[in-house]
Amino acid sequence: MNLSVRLLAENLKAGYSGGDIVKNASCSFTAGTFTGIIGPNGSGKTTLLKAFSRVIPSSGILELDNKAVSAYSPAELSAALGFVPQDEGCAFPYSVIQVVLMARYARTRRFASIGSDDYARCHRALAETGIARLANRSILTLSGGEWQRVLIARAVAQDTGVILLDEPTSHLDLSHQAEIFSLMRNLAAAGSTIIGVFHDLNMAALYCDRLVMIRDGKIVADGRPEDVMTPEKIRDVYGIEVVSSFHPVTGRTFLLPLDSGTPPIISGEMQNVLVISGGGSGGELLHFLSRKGYCLSAGILATTDSDYLATTTLGIPCIAIPPFSKIPAPAQEKFRNSLARADRIVLSVHPVGCGNLPVLLALREVDPARIILHLPEGRDFASFDFARGSAVPVLSGLCAAGARCSSGFGEILEFLETNPGKTGIIRNEP
Repeated sequence: MNLSVRLLAENLKAGYSGGDIVKNASCSFTAGTFTGIIGPNGSGKTTLLKAFSRVIPSSGILELDNKAVSAYSPAELSAALGFVPQDEGCAFPYSVIQVVLMARYARTRRFASIGSDDYARCHRALAETGIARLANRSILTLSGGEWQRVLIARAVAQDTGVILLDEPTSHLDLSHQAEIFSLMRNLAAAGSTIIGVFHDLNMAALYCDRLVMIRDGKIVADGRPEDVMTPEKIRDVYGIEVVSSFHPVTGRTFLLPLDSGTPPIISGEMQNVLVISGGGSGGELLHFLSRKGYCLSAGILATTDSDYLATTTLGIPCIAIPPFSKIPAPAQEKFRNSLARADRIVLSVHPVGCGNLPVLLALREVDPARIILHLPEGRDFASFDFARGSAVPVLSGLCAAGARCSSGFGEILEFLETNPGKTGIIRNEP
């Protein structure tokens, strides 16, 4: 086994009297890493963590520093592995420093007393978790968030090579969440192995080096946050639609949930609606029409365009091209075919340059009665023309020939519902 691997599990099974919850889990954790375990409620995250710490029995291979976890004495395990539970009762009126000092007993010789170095280490742990001021307070007077930080401080004061945390920030506000995540990341950078169960996917992605995703007791994804937190995996495991993007400062992946309301019921034959957009002009419109139940397709989009991201998230077909390139002839042909198949065409007016001008020109070959132009309120066609004045005459000509122009989604919906052709009548359930 690689000497840098601190914790190893192979074909691990664990559960309670009702049977196994974790099923054949295999994973390993190396020194100097911060790993987040994610998954929906009841997926087995906490059970896996409890198995790692021997809180519950398990079968299969489970090793800590090349030694079976079952072979450790309680004192040896406490000196090697720290565990922060999701919740722990505080029935006795200990002071905060007394609770944190409990972490040092595993490191004292038999019958030896706690020394000044132990006190110093515990006070440092309180400072690192932002609760030094609470050292002499009774734990019975603490808020849920303060008590949670006491438990984290106790684990930090153990000075173990491995720290396990079960939802350590669930009772904390955003500021204190960031403090704890930063502390764990710094401990990992110093050589510790940090493994935590987290519900906040964005915080986990922002701070963790690696994510392990669990569903129904099985590991279904394991890797870098950007590889694990894809819209497809989130949809499959959590049952929710999200859009994935990148943090503007750190470059890390983050998720935004989409409206998960019940889709409307459509009576009649569904319309095929082609949405032409670009430069971020169509994302909200695509989500709006998708929720209304229309059969959507999109036009030509660069793969770096946020509108392209919206289509991939919603499963809307589009014609993808590389960024900053001319539209290839095959893509233009596909687009003309899309125009011919569409019952209605919604053009979300967006910046037009010489590169994407052919898209606009192709619309002149379409019956203008099938077209509606969505122009944001307060804007005019000229503000979108970066094609040396070539775009304005085309857009104005479409309107003059009979294409409608709207400034709101309500007008688009009215156009789709009332125009002749394949009319899907929207009926929203109460």
